[in-house]
Amino acid sequence: MNKPDLRTIISLLVVSGTVFHAVVDPVVAEDQEFDSSVAAILVKRCTECHNGFDLKGGLDLLSKTAVEKGGDSGPTLEAGDLENSLLWQRIASDEMPPEHPIPQEEKAVLAKWISGGANWGTDPIDVFRYSSENRAGYDWWSLQPINRPDPPEYSRRISKQKWNVANNSIDNFILAKLDEHRLLPSPPAEKEILVRRLYLDVTGLPPSPDDLQNVLVDDSTDAYERLVDRLLSSPAYGERWARHWLDVIRFGESQGVERDKLRKNSWRYRDWVVDALNQDMPYDEFTKLQLAGDEIAGDNMYARIATGFLGAGEWDEVGFSQRSPVFKRVVRQDQLEDMTSAITQTFLGLTVNCARCHDHKFDPILQKEYYQITAALAGTFHGQDIFVDVSTPAELDDNRKKSAVYEYRQNLAKEIGLSDFEVKQLGESKERYGDFSQYSIKSQDPPETHILLRGDPETRGELVQPAGIKSLKGVSAEFELPTDATDSRRRLALAEWIANKGNPLFARTMVNRLWHYHFGTGLVDTPNDLGFNGGQRSHPELLEWLADEFIQQEFSIKSMHRLILNSATYKQSSRSREDAKAVDAGNRLVWRCTPRRLDSESLRDTLLAVSGQLTREMHGPGYFDFTTFNANSQFYEVFDPVGESFNRRSVYRTIVRSGRSPFMDTFDCPDPSTKSPNRSITTTPLQALALMNNSFAMRASTTLANRLVHEAGDSIEDQVVYLIRLAYSRNPTDEETEDLVQVIGQVGLVPVCRAVLNSNELVLVR
Repeated sequence: MNKPDLRTIISLLVVSGTVFHAVVDPVVAEDQEFDSSVAAILVKRCTECHNGFDLKGGLDLLSKTAVEKGGDSGPTLEAGDLENSLLWQRIASDEMPPEHPIPQEEKAVLAKWISGGANWGTDPIDVFRYSSENRAGYDWWSLQPINRPDPPEYSRRISKQKWNVANNSIDNFILAKLDEHRLLPSPPAEKEILVRRLYLDVTGLPPSPDDLQNVLVDDSTDAYERLVDRLLSSPAYGERWARHWLDVIRFGESQGVERDKLRKNSWRYRDWVVDALNQDMPYDEFTKLQLAGDEIAGDNMYARIATGFLGAGEWDEVGFSQRSPVFKRVVRQDQLEDMTSAITQTFLGLTVNCARCHDHKFDPILQKEYYQITAALAGTFHGQDIFVDVSTPAELDDNRKKSAVYEYRQNLAKEIGLSDFEVKQLGESKERYGDFSQYSIKSQDPPETHILLRGDPETRGELVQPAGIKSLKGVSAEFELPTDATDSRRRLALAEWIANKGNPLFARTMVNRLWHYHFGTGLVDTPNDLGFNGGQRSHPELLEWLADEFIQQEFSIKSMHRLILNSATYKQSSRSREDAKAVDAGNRLVWRCTPRRLDSESLRDTLLAVSGQLTREMHGPGYFDFTTFNANSQFYEVFDPVGESFNRRSVYRTIVRSGRSPFMDTFDCPDPSTKSPNRSITTTPLQALALMNNSFAMRASTTLANRLVHEAGDSIEDQVVYLIRLAYSRNPTDEETEDLVQVIGQVGLVPVCRAVLNSNELVLVR
């Protein structure tokens, strides 16, 4: 190893300005200089490998004591003796950091610091004080208060286009970014294509031929805006967008893990989401009810159902039934991590769960803060909530009597100390008193919460109270709860902190999610992670503007839909352009509408709708496309059910974790055991084979052919026209009509229907 010569050392000291006149307390000045310069360099250049939990060479550079101790090669620092300091020798020779030597100006700062006595400031160094190439700091963009920008101007080069390029402020931001890259937006999509896109985006169903015709003949200036309003008011909107939400929150109707027992009443939560979205429940209320509906309105069945969010994930029943208390504690911590990750990723776009064992490696989230959040959930367990299901007003009095009897027997059981067997019998008696249960959570007295060292439940550290994350600007992390606060009161405090208007992540995360579902990619392409490991913002100013607008609209989700859907950006054609592809092949700048394949549920629903089989029954227990039996664990055998009751929309399919649908899995239906904010999109031969040979698809083809004969008559030409209107939401060209009439004459109507249902134009949203 080559040591730096005296000339190099002197030149670095001169560059760094070693000789200066102090005008403040020297100790204070040195501490401030350490924090603002030396610590920033160490964090940026060195602590990726030399930190408290990742000790390359046995060296930790985060604390004064650790630096004085040194690593495997011996003492690291000789204060005041630059030439004999091992730290300086490795840095000056460019041996460290490997592959990325420290710039000369930063070496000068370190040389001055060591020569001046290596005085230490904040101890240990706060690695999150500044963002770096290795991690986000307190200055990370998503943690800052929302700052609404003014919509930008764009050049005359764009404004001279013959089509109307700006409908609202969204377009200003998009056009300005395109202008920066010397790109033009795409012209508006053809009316038929736009209408089909709008129907499928908002409702998950294609327009009927009559609906399409009514739109096409309406030439009024506000025809499109009125169509947007009508679709947002449709019950199908809530069904469509509830499915998106269920993806994000890992909703399943069975326990998962080993036994995977069926949760017979989880459908109530699904129905709650459908209704809440259809009613345009403000997003802050939507959030609070899911986290603490039992505290907000404990006597309201509707509010209590919302807490099904907390129990939507897997539950390790086997783990909780173990005799070993040690094993039970591990399983309990896994359950708390599941709830914590679901809450923070869904509502905040932060991977707080990564701080379970140590401070987050990439985002300014302390391990202590992870346990502060779990403390707000410490009394929350999976279980059945008991209430009366009032189906009709006429049943109200009867159900009240049943509920009173049942609750009396429950209370009596507690008071007189019934055995487990007797309590079990009491639970079974609910069959005689009506169905009161919803699978969600059980609220208990919360135990103390300690930091678990390295995440080990058997190694408890500091006692913590419920609180939030201090690095989020604009909202206090303190919950200010009494130490004896109930479980539901703790969850309410957490919910109020999350849904606070000053919380910068709450609005940003949701508007990014809405953009993702409308355009296929979010303004940040990782909807559940707006932290360091997440994607880069494509339009930073637009994201800020939308987040603030969401708040100004009192968290109305439908208002944000309306804003996006009425923009010229949304209405663009999906046609590709070579000039734009050369600059932005991934369409991150949104120079066109990205063509997207129908998701598995929309594809199944479309096949049912086009073939005339779709049953529009809403709410209630879902349909089963499986048989089940129990042999210590629950087993599910999936089959293709036939009958009207099975032809409901796919959101009403009973989703069991080990009983997946092969047809829907082929089209990337997500695993309900995991959070799926961004579905995989694959293209495989199996998809074409499924649409051609799967019994469900074949039945749809046959039923569609029968529908054409019944509704279009005996004329093959009329059947062709009706087929294309149903499947593609447009009229056929003369050439298509001629070709299809000829093919039908040769092979019959059913094979042609199979081909149409297997075509790109049906499967893609353009």
